[in-house]
Amino acid sequence: MSVGRVPRALPWTPARTGAAPGLLREALRVAPLVALYVAICALAQPGPHPVRDEQDLLAAAARMLDGQVVPSGHVTDPRAYLWHGPGLVVFLAPLVRLHLPLVAIRFVEPVLLGCAVLLFHRLLRVRLGPRASLAWTYAFGLYVPFFSVLPHVHKEPLCILLVVAGMLALTRGLADGRRLPLAGAGLALGALTMVRLEYGWVTFALLAVAVLGWVRRRHSVTARRLVAVAAVGVAACAPWLVYTYSLTGRPLYWGSSSGLSLFWMSPTLPGQTGQWYAPDRVLGDRALAPYRPLFRRLQTFDPVRSDLWLRDRAAANIRARPAGYARNLAANVTRLFFAIPMRPLLAPLGLGAYLLVNSLLLIGLAWSAALLRRRRSAAPEAAPIAIFAAVAIAVHVPPSASPRMLLPIVPALVWLVAQASHGADGGRRLRAGTCDARRAKVVARKHPRDG
Repeated sequence: MSVGRVPRALPWTPARTGAAPGLLREALRVAPLVALYVAICALAQPGPHPVRDEQDLLAAAARMLDGQVVPSGHVTDPRAYLWHGPGLVVFLAPLVRLHLPLVAIRFVEPVLLGCAVLLFHRLLRVRLGPRASLAWTYAFGLYVPFFSVLPHVHKEPLCILLVVAGMLALTRGLADGRRLPLAGAGLALGALTMVRLEYGWVTFALLAVAVLGWVRRRHSVTARRLVAVAAVGVAACAPWLVYTYSLTGRPLYWGSSSGLSLFWMSPTLPGQTGQWYAPDRVLGDRALAPYRPLFRRLQTFDPVRSDLWLRDRAAANIRARPAGYARNLAANVTRLFFAIPMRPLLAPLGLGAYLLVNSLLLIGLAWSAALLRRRRSAAPEAAPIAIFAAVAIAVHVPPSASPRMLLPIVPALVWLVAQASHGADGGRRLRAGTCDARRAKVVARKHPRDG
């Protein structure tokens, strides 16, 4: 190599003159996936009227345009109070301001998932070769349960994008210690919490784990950087917690939905396995008729009182029948991964897709864990990504969970399998690339006209 020749930079640190063309090439490689997402959104939309959480999310976005997070005056509906975090609401607010029809707003979902796939490809290119990166990107992008959240507005596509962005920023920050990527990883974690509020407990748990790791290895640069990332994530959550405290007088109050989830998860009537039901379904479903007096009483409570009352009732149920709760915990795990038990059951095609893809994913994770255990070293970001995935799954097991709650964790799980498959070569590639990038800067300073 000539003295003035600049080596090829890392995939995530492209040369200034080639960054845009490189990004365009990557976008073209994943364009078929984006086209598939758009087609699913166009063909499978449920109609022009809001379904599921859409009405509440759009109403919250309209309130935010008026400078309000919760409705003014007396509120009795918990879903109109602190049920949803502000993350997706802020994202939807400009679209509501433009008075776009709901059928157009829904196309945000395939765009967000397409951006997540593009970033996931960039993340894989940090350690894997071009062919392996593209293959794993398509394996990730064709994860069939993703398709279920494309036809109407959900929180999960934005969550998936934030998880991938956080993983990419974490990888960059741990590699070179720059403050901007480390701060970006923490901000992505905080933004994820603002979209799905239960990730607040994940964020606090990650900070605790990072601090313990730093205490054990005080001279570890990686441990110190992980503390910084988690601390930024916690700091990003602070304004929301201050706001909820000003409304409720309760510290660390994330939202008003947790009591209902824990209540359904606790042992109630025979035959219930912890599946979540909306309050309006209780009033209309004959099978849930025994719960109607309870939920009619809750309609007279304010949202915070209702939430706390349900938490207390759930705790009493669990203390009275711990074996029943343990049974529901097992059912919750299978519901999270395989969509069973659920009432009503998914269609056979959908249920078969969950069983197939998540069985393969779990087999891949078990195989990856065995491989990584035998290796002497792994990428510095592997352990924090694995801990994030484990804590995120653990947080969703005690309350009632649904299969789509697994979707934001899937990027971390697929990345771990890909990393285990190609981890040895990837580690050498990153170390060599880092040295080449540093050498390139020195050469460029010494020989500015060479090239």
